[in-house]
Order: sequence, then structure tokens, then C-alpha cells
Amino acid sequence: MSIDVETVQEAICIHNFKRTDLLEIALTHPSRIYENYKNRQQQDKQERDYRRLAILGDTILGTTVIDYLYQEYPDFNQQKITDIKSQIVSRNSCYKFAKKLRLKSLCLLGGSELLQEDNKQIELFGEMFEALLGAIYLHYDRTFYLASNWLIEHFIRDSVDELIKSNQISEELPIDSSQAISSMNVDESFKFLWQMKEEADALVALDDKLQTLLSWIRNKSSLVDTSYKQTEVRAFYLALIRIFGLGFVRNCDPTVNSNSKVRNFFDSFNRVNALGLELSFKFNPKFDPANVLASILIVDIEPELKQALQQLKIELPNPKTEQVRFEEWRQEYGQNWLDRIRQLIGYDLVLNEHQKDLLKEYYEKNLLILDLIKDSKLTDKDKQDIKETLFLPAPSNNI
Repeated sequence: MSIDVETVQEAICIHNFKRTDLLEIALTHPSRIYENYKNRQQQDKQERDYRRLAILGDTILGTTVIDYLYQEYPDFNQQKITDIKSQIVSRNSCYKFAKKLRLKSLCLLGGSELLQEDNKQIELFGEMFEALLGAIYLHYDRTFYLASNWLIEHFIRDSVDELIKSNQISEELPIDSSQAISSMNVDESFKFLWQMKEEADALVALDDKLQTLLSWIRNKSSLVDTSYKQTEVRAFYLALIRIFGLGFVRNCDPTVNSNSKVRNFFDSFNRVNALGLELSFKFNPKFDPANVLASILIVDIEPELKQALQQLKIELPNPKTEQVRFEEWRQEYGQNWLDRIRQLIGYDLVLNEHQKDLLKEYYEKNLLILDLIKDSKLTDKDKQDIKETLFLPAPSNNI
């Protein structure tokens, strides 16, 4: 069974599509690919082609948004452009674009995805929209302005207008925040940083699930006997949940089709050897699973989890050089390990896509505050006072 090319062309308003094979690739989800009768090598190639289109489309989308804002809004500074761009290229936005095109009725899904609720398919259709955009870019013979114009006309212009009218864009920050704060006096710095802290709290304040998570982090951190400050330990536990725990659940689940993202996640176990203690607790928005693993394996902050991950590291086939054996291992042992790690972490590790996006933004804003504190003229006491409020439940829930 193939997609209905004529219906797809009508939906995207591009007739006589040059490469209908690309539409077939972009709109056939991996869950469907692995249900057909092709051999495994053909299936893996088709999935790889799908992922390649998606990453191409993701790049075109981000570049188009920035180019559009640069041309149409000359008064926007770097921070405002970045803020708008991050919202429009988010999975939630791409999912909305996919719904506007009715991709669910146009694409081919496997049986495991056909009956899923919409709120569980945000990641799926967000990525599929990017794959479709990659195919459209190639249809236009890699002519950026043609693909960009299509994207602006159908999605970007309206999305930007909606964000601006609804006041969802944060207040402008100076182009170089660290340089700006270094020029502020003590009172200005404190007020500026405290306002940033309140904005970060507001992101998650109304979400009971995220407040519960932050309370759990606070309680876990208070029980840790280390030489690290509580702020650092809370940052670690938030990274443990957001970057490692949720990733482990997603990638270890044997019912989820294996792909390069799964293999890249588990390759973190190999990269741990190259990381040291200094990197483990380094405040870095680009924290990845390997950093969190290094923290656990080097520091006795979670001894039972440390022991389990050491065992996993020994038995895990190399996902890059032993792909077949790795996938066999994941199918046979993935669920058992998933249950074991979830139990050892002690948190249910179930968040929807919107909550994951909020948590990511909250985490990165707190890290930015920590970076800016270093460049400020605040007294050591004022710096510590602000640090002690980070990575905590919103004040109204902070009991």
C-alpha cells in the first residue's frame, strides 16, 4: 500500500511533485516500514532515508524562521529572534503544522501507532512534518527561497503573528546578557536575576505534575551527603530525570522501533569513559546522557543505581558496531532493564510532550541564571541567596 500522491499534492498545494518517491519516504512512518515484507537491510535503509529527510527539514525550518524574522522585524534583537524561533521549531508547533495539513489521514502508520491518542503522537507527527519539509526542499532542487516561501506562506507568517498578538514572546533581553549584567550595579543585577528566576518558575508553576517532580527533586537532594551544594545536586537530579530517565524509558522500550536515536542514546555508555568528575557536574545546557552517567558512576550519589548501570554497561552490546546483537538484546532484556531503572530512580518518568518542553526550558533558564550570577557584581551572599532558590517548586508550592 502506498500513499495517495494526488491527495498529498492537493493538501500541500504543490502539484506535479517532481520526486513522488520522496513523498512516499516522508509520509511512511518507521512503525509501518517494519511491518512490510522487505528484508531488514531494506527496512533500515528506508528508515534512515526518513530520518535524513527529517533532519534536513528541521534545518530548513529553523533557518527560514530566523531569515524571516531578520527581514521582517529589524527591531528584534538576538534574544527575541531566538525566543520566537525556539517556539516555532518546537515539536508542539510542528505537530500543529502537521494537523493543519491533516498528515494523519495522508500518511502510513504501523498498527502500533494507528490507535494511539493524539497527545501521544506529538513527537511522531512533528518529525513527519520535518521529513515532508525536507522532501519539499529537494522537490525545489535545493532552492532555499522557494522552500522557504512555501513554509512562510503556509505556516511561519501566521505563527509569528499569533505569538506576537498573544504576548507569548518574553521581554527583550540585551544581545549579550553576560556583558549587560556585568555593567549593572548590585541592585539592578539582583532585580534582573530575580525577575529571570520568577519567569523560570512561572513556566512550571501551574503544572501539578512538574511541581510534584520538583518537590521530589528537593527531597531527594536533601538526603544526599556530598560536598556539592544543594543547587548542584538539584540540577543533577533534574538532568537525571529530564535527560537520562525519560530517554532511558523511551529508548529501552522494546515496543518502540529501533533507530539511530536509540543507538545514539545507548552509545552514551561507551562515551562515559572519556568524561571526568569536573564535566559531570558542569552546568551546561548541552548536558547529555553521558554527563549524567558519569556523575552516577563517579560519585556515590546513588549507589544502587550506580551498581545497576555498571552492570548494564558491561552487558550492553555496542550499539554502533553490533547493531543486530544490540537490537536483539533490547528486545529480550529492554523491558526488564526499563522496569529496574525506573524503580531505582524512584520516579514514574511519565511526562507528556508539552511537559517535557516546559521542563527543558525551565532547566535551561535556571542554568542561564547560574551563568549570569558569575558575571554579576552581586555580593557572595546575594549570589548564594539566588542560587538557593533555583531548581525548586514554585514558592506557592514550596512547603
